[in-house]
Amino acid sequence: MSTAVLLLGAALAAAEASIVVMPPDGPEEAGWIGLAVAELMPRALQRVGVPAVERADRLRMQEELGVPVASATRATAIRLAETLGAERLVVGVFALEGDRLSLSLRLVDVRQASLSAPLAASGAVEELGRLVHSLAWDVALAGSRPPLGTRAALVGAGEAIPFLALRDHARALALTEPADRLTALRRVTAAYPRYLEACLALARQLLDAREYAEARRVIAAVPAASPFARAARFLDGVALVGLGLDREAAQLYAALVDEEPSATALANGALARLRLPRASPSPSSLLRRAVEMEPAAPDLAFNLGWALLLEGDAEAAAFWLRGVLSRDPRDHQTRLLLSWALRGAGRAEEAEREWEQLAAGGAVDPSLRTPDLKLRFERVQLSERAFVVDAEGRSDAEMAATYAARGERRLQSGEMEEAMAELARAALLDPYSARAHVLLARAHLARGEREKAAAELRMALWCREDPQVRAQFVELMGELGRAEAAAGPPGPP
Repeated sequence: MSTAVLLLGAALAAAEASIVVMPPDGPEEAGWIGLAVAELMPRALQRVGVPAVERADRLRMQEELGVPVASATRATAIRLAETLGAERLVVGVFALEGDRLSLSLRLVDVRQASLSAPLAASGAVEELGRLVHSLAWDVALAGSRPPLGTRAALVGAGEAIPFLALRDHARALALTEPADRLTALRRVTAAYPRYLEACLALARQLLDAREYAEARRVIAAVPAASPFARAARFLDGVALVGLGLDREAAQLYAALVDEEPSATALANGALARLRLPRASPSPSSLLRRAVEMEPAAPDLAFNLGWALLLEGDAEAAAFWLRGVLSRDPRDHQTRLLLSWALRGAGRAEEAEREWEQLAAGGAVDPSLRTPDLKLRFERVQLSERAFVVDAEGRSDAEMAATYAARGERRLQSGEMEEAMAELARAALLDPYSARAHVLLARAHLARGEREKAAAELRMALWCREDPQVRAQFVELMGELGRAEAAAGPPGPP
């Protein structure tokens, strides 16, 4: 694959994230496999120019939503995808029998709530890199634009990843203590310095730990021709800001914006300019552009308010900061800066009310009553995703039962398309509902789609073993000429 194609793929991936990958479900003792898929597939998609949300960004959003990493439900996954502005969601399961691995993934159209047929791959567990990249190509083909490069090139990239590196990388990500994760990721990158996915994961961990100099050394291992070069440069800019090398950071982000403007590249470039004398363009002008691109991202609006305050426009600062506070009244930092902005704008009474509200909750150092604009309040962005949190939701099972009941009624009345839509929603929200899968199988059979019906019956049996469903499954597989595949416990289709 040419350098030009790789760089174009990176630019496209940076411009819009349209796919979120959730870890596939499987045996708890082999949970690292699900983590490996969720970490590796977004990078594989980026290699062929398909926009995908990185695992670290998905986890950030789960944290914002207050969703524990280990208990994300299907409804939560859909909500995550919607919040991240994604069009599609990848979910699925894996099975491990001895050293034989089977992966079965499905694509969810977030807007239409439709579910694709399973995308399956199997082989020795040591072939995990190849299997994930092979499925990534299938996912890419299902998109609205063709992937860049060739399947052979993408699969070859997966085959080039040493299995032990991939396994140890995933096991490191599973560690709950940040210090333990750092130590484990350092070992992986030391042993496999050309394994770029692990380098980027380590760089993010180092930035979280404020180990900026080491992060820069790790990032330097990512070649300029890599499809991950833009992501690496973005992280390098974060490290530069952390080290106080503001001029270099401003130049780096300006170059990224020239190549492909993004709200967070604009914002971080603006923050780097905050401490530069007579910076042109002004930080606030860059941040206004960023907010125009992502108007619902509170961190960008906060940074704009802070920049305006530093530039001496207290009224404008108060306007933006009050808007941020209206979204999250518990944001004590924003309330503090709002009190400063109001004071600077000559609105002492309003400023005092904001200060008293802070002081009443014990959330502020009394010495901060007097504004100190030498402090660093800016919120540097760690990725090119700008997040908006929507924490509303209903019970998965409750919603799934409702959709399944509607679907069954429509199925009985012959409203086939409407029935399919309702039942697909039910299966998405509660993937372990055998009833939803059985009803979907019935609908597919009514449409003459026997392969899809078999896939749904297979999943129903994964959810719950039922003699009647088993008999129907065996009969259908016999009709399809695959009676042997119906014998014994069903595996991934």
